[in-house]
Amino acid sequence: MKITDALIAEHVVFHTLFDTTESILDEGRSLEEIRAVARLLTDLLDRHSVAEHDLLLPSIDPYLEHIGQMKNFHKEDDVIVETLERVTTCEDAEEAKKLLKRAVQFSREHFDKEERIVFPLAEKNLKLESLQKLGEEWANLKGVPRPSKRVMED
Repeated sequence: MKITDALIAEHVVFHTLFDTTESILDEGRSLEEIRAVARLLTDLLDRHSVAEHDLLLPSIDPYLEHIGQMKNFHKEDDVIVETLERVTTCEDAEEAKKLLKRAVQFSREHFDKEERIVFPLAEKNLKLESLQKLGEEWANLKGVPRPSKRVMED
């Protein structure tokens, strides 16, 4: 599996989580519930970000730099993290809701840019073998179980 396929699959799951988060916020929730959702998103986005930043981006940062987007992508990640951190320290439920909605919107926009710019750039500039090797590293990082050799032979 190519790393770009794996990351796109994670994005699909995140979009569902973003939809659910927005739905929860529309129902009106307590400050503690909003903070709990923000902590969950933070944890999951951190894990996703590690895969992108440690595996994919080092291979394509020169290409992102060439098109003037490297700093943008790294800064957008920081804005999302900072906004989620503000949710967890906010003392007002309405303000926390606004911040969490903003973090979700920033995340959606960031994912969209990755899908339109970063992943196609990787597909265009990296060899298939490199994308597959990074996909294997992603699977190891995520603890994805591998089929046994016996199963593969059957």
